[in-house]
Amino acid sequence: MEVGSSAALEIKQQLADAVRMLARAEIVDHSGHGSARRDNRSFYINSGASTRGTLAADDIVAVDFDGALVEGGARPPLEFYLHAEIYRARADVHAIMHTHPRWSTLLTMVGARYEVVYAQGALLAGVAVFDSPLSVSTREMGEQVAAALGRGPAVLLKSHGAVIVGSNIVECFALSAYLEENASRQYLAMQIGTPYVFSDAEQRWFRERLGTPSLFRKTWDHYRSKL
Repeated sequence: MEVGSSAALEIKQQLADAVRMLARAEIVDHSGHGSARRDNRSFYINSGASTRGTLAADDIVAVDFDGALVEGGARPPLEFYLHAEIYRARADVHAIMHTHPRWSTLLTMVGARYEVVYAQGALLAGVAVFDSPLSVSTREMGEQVAAALGRGPAVLLKSHGAVIVGSNIVECFALSAYLEENASRQYLAMQIGTPYVFSDAEQRWFRERLGTPSLFRKTWDHYRSKL
């Protein structure tokens, strides 16, 4: 069901804040994008021409799954298909971030597997890699990314970036931050030795305790305080 005007404005502002925070953390660059499901036919997304570091609610447009504008006058990013096909395939997903993170991308450039070396990283254990660096600018490629994501919370795009999904914007933002923090610790540890990888039991212990709305909100508030 389409959200009301006040709720829509709140979603747009929260989405703008999420992208701004990711830009401040250098997880989103000049061409990353975030979205939030609007209804079962459309979603909100930052416009392609918007400046990510100063994003405002007015920079958020709404498009249907074919990219036709529903709200706003600016064009969506060329990779809107990435969002559309995930929403089409996953009814449980209500927010998506497409980031261009440094450390996570470096791992994919050398074929290094993402390993859980950090507590919150356990929430993204087993993240898949989509084996192409190309822009996801067609429906077919969007479908392929959605298939690579499967039922997981994230997929890495080889030598390109990452896609993270969540049940809401706050959760999606937090998982985006956790993915890159884990990757940065893994990469830096690899420079001086072999990182300790959490055991299956340890990963399960952290997943049972850290994937909560209150802790996702705590992460959000931490980054929000830096804006």
